[in-house]
Formats: sequence, C-alpha cells, structure tokens
Amino acid sequence: MRMIPLLLALAAAPFASAAAAADPAVEEVQACARRNLPETSARQSIVLEAIDASGTGQRIEAELLWRRGKQDRSQVLVRVERPMDLRGSAFLALERESGYDLFSYLPSLQKVRRLQGSAISGSLFGTDFSYEDFQRLQTAAEGTAVTRLPDADLDGRPAFVIAAVPAADSGSAYQRIVSWIDRETCVLLRADLEAGGGRVAKQLLADPAQVRAVGTRHVPHRVTLEGRDENTRTTLTIEKIELDVPLSDSLFSESALTKGR
Repeated sequence: MRMIPLLLALAAAPFASAAAAADPAVEEVQACARRNLPETSARQSIVLEAIDASGTGQRIEAELLWRRGKQDRSQVLVRVERPMDLRGSAFLALERESGYDLFSYLPSLQKVRRLQGSAISGSLFGTDFSYEDFQRLQTAAEGTAVTRLPDADLDGRPAFVIAAVPAADSGSAYQRIVSWIDRETCVLLRADLEAGGGRVAKQLLADPAQVRAVGTRHVPHRVTLEGRDENTRTTLTIEKIELDVPLSDSLFSESALTKGR
C-alpha cells in the first residue's frame, strides 16, 4: 500500500502491507480500499478551515499533488496558495526504501526543514493536522500492526472496523488508531486517534453526504479533524480533483520547495 492523495487515502489509511497480507480478514478490507486508489497521479485543490477554542478561524487554500515515482514509490507535495502571508509554504513527503522523508518550507525562513523525531507531531500550517496525521492519513507506516475488529453500524451505514498500532520506535504520538470503513463505498468514515490510556486525542469524521463518485472511485470531499484536548477542529474540503494527470519529477524535490511553481 503506497502513499496516496489525502482524501482518496481516507479509504486506505489504516493498513500496513506486510501486516495485512498475513490476515485474510484484514485483506478483505484492504481489497475494498484499493478500489479507490488512483492509477498514477492526482491533483487536488483543497481548503483547510481551522477553528480554535475561542471560535477564531483561519482559511487556507492549497494545492495537493501526488504521483507514483520510480520503483512505484509515492511522492506528495502540498503548497499553500492563500492567505498571502502563508503563500509558498509547502510540505513534501517522499517514500524511500526504508520509510518516508518529510520536509517543510516556510518562505519567512527561506529554509527547507527536514522533519524528524518529535517534529513530526508539529502542526501542518497551523491546523489540527500534524505532519504525522497527514502522513498516516495517506499511508500505512511500516511496522504498523493491523487487526480487524467486529463490523459495526455507523450512523446507519454498515462498516468494517480495524485497529492499527504504530510501531514502538516510530515516534508516533498515538498508541492506537481505530477506523470505520464504509462497506458500500470503501471510504473511511471515522478514525479515532488514541493517545495514552485509550483516550481519543483526535477524531476524524467524513461527511457521508459529501462522498462523491470520481470516475469509478469514491472520494470524500469533506472531512473534519477534531482536536479533543484543546477543543479545536479543522475541516478539509476538496474544491477540485483531477486523476492521472501529467506531473513532472522536478516538482517533488527539496530544491523545488523554495522555488514555488
């Protein structure tokens, strides 16, 4: 399972290839999720609307690009277009043989920063999504143990339920991630990101009414991530999506982060 565009990935996020392949029950859910994967690439125009505990909001418009690179390894770029004070800020994720390299760029610093250790828990552009959240919603990190739980009904929709436990050495802020995947559309409708003691630190919800067909795939066009600890939330909306479009290798590099388009 490779890294895939954010909202397309909400169907496939909880899986680890090695762990899933060993369990036929998990493989059934994984096969369902694969139906929503793009073939080669995707371009998305997205809007992030972050609301803090006081009710103050921030709107961020960005472009998200994904493509299959060499050896079928994934490359993801998110670049902010508005507001103007954040324009050019970017996040880059590159799949390597040993894992993922994550980079951020802020025009005010004029410097590309490699994200490691506790830095992956930092906020993505001031939203509830951390760099780790963004990565985990697009890929199953190596070493994640995945188990299938009893199927459940989620607001009247039959759903698969699975639990993923990040590897102890992964640096994850979470002890477990429990996910509900719609049996009909194979889209992730809910994910509980649990911290110590089973406490739900964040909860992600996809609006079933905003799940739309894009060709033969189903894509949730609006999801909300709630920060339970600080009473915050961020809604992510797809404004436009194109699948299997030509994307240059040169877009997905550290040097390109400083150059904009």
